[in-house]
Amino acid sequence: MDSSRQHTGLGTRINRSGCDAVKSGSAKSAQRIPQQIDDADLHRVPPSCLGERMTAVLQRTSHGYRKYVSMWLAPWLIACAFADLHAGDSSRPYLVFEKTNEIVLDVGPPGSFDSTQAKYPCVQRVGDEWWMWYNGRTDDRFTGSIGLATSRNGVQWTKRNHGKPVFRHGPDGAFDATKVDHPAVLFFEDRFHMWYTAGDAESRYTIGYATSRDGIEWTRANEARPVLTPGRPGQFDDQLVLHPAVVRDETGLLHMWYNGVGPQESFRVGHAVSRDGVHWERENRGLPVLEPHHVDEFEEGYVYNVFVMREEGMFHMWYSAWTTDGRVSGPNHNGITHAVSRDGNRWVRDDTPTLTNGVAGSLDDYACFACWIIRGGDEFRMYYSAASGGADGVYRVCLATCALPE
Repeated sequence: MDSSRQHTGLGTRINRSGCDAVKSGSAKSAQRIPQQIDDADLHRVPPSCLGERMTAVLQRTSHGYRKYVSMWLAPWLIACAFADLHAGDSSRPYLVFEKTNEIVLDVGPPGSFDSTQAKYPCVQRVGDEWWMWYNGRTDDRFTGSIGLATSRNGVQWTKRNHGKPVFRHGPDGAFDATKVDHPAVLFFEDRFHMWYTAGDAESRYTIGYATSRDGIEWTRANEARPVLTPGRPGQFDDQLVLHPAVVRDETGLLHMWYNGVGPQESFRVGHAVSRDGVHWERENRGLPVLEPHHVDEFEEGYVYNVFVMREEGMFHMWYSAWTTDGRVSGPNHNGITHAVSRDGNRWVRDDTPTLTNGVAGSLDDYACFACWIIRGGDEFRMYYSAASGGADGVYRVCLATCALPE
């Protein structure tokens, strides 16, 4: 597996903005770069090309004015970029996914580690196979371990290790004694790296880290201690930290987005960075980077279970949310929404959710959440956690797809 896959994902083929023409260096594209600074023209620049366009403009500006123009326009350009990220049809999400209404990973038999829940998919291409690490909950619906399934086509999956977990919860007294779940797996520097939610006997949640040469046999890092713990008293995450999503950028810097619970008593999203995967520094002054908001007619009560990928200098997040009214039945009380950011701290949401839970009797009539997106052939595939029958129902992995444009 090429480590470059850890910071690419969406691909140029879905760049609807025409950015490639600006980058190409052709005579035709060069004519599109203004000889003089034109506010209206800069506002029309596709967001992912703002950096290139500004560079070209400054190159055509006399040396004496270059520094002044750059300093004067910088704050305006940043604001413009965020305001213009979703120019166009605001009634459609960034990517339009269609549910296949098929279960791709089901629960195991009674007594197995995943007998009641098989959720939180994390999917990577390993050689010519698809690998999915996922969380299983056993008969008590509480004790959790991580399993592995593989596939030749990304649709039909086979559980590995004879249906047993590849990463079990820790022994009594450990920080992960009852639960390891929500795996975030990357491959770089010749090994697999996994960050995961860890729960002890008192349900005090922290984030752990493990590594593996083969993706099957895992070793806890940091002397089997958590690598991210709750924040200082009064911070949004001073009670619990959990549900990591990790991206490695072009410089090798690791970014983690995670859920925190604190005085607000519900999920918010934080951001931390690390060079070694063990020592993490909170970004944004320790404040949440994503909080509940309204998206179309969907009023978010809390935001949780994020997935993030990086493409051409941008972070793309798909996060889960639950409505403020606390409904647990009927469609559109739970869903997944896309947001985009340049720095991982300031996010602009789509104007409409990407997916919401289904109608009564569907595979996701209770919840549609905690997704992972990966490219497969001529489409993007969203593997997401689907729950039916209420909170005590069955949790499985389902699939939605988005066709690549011609």
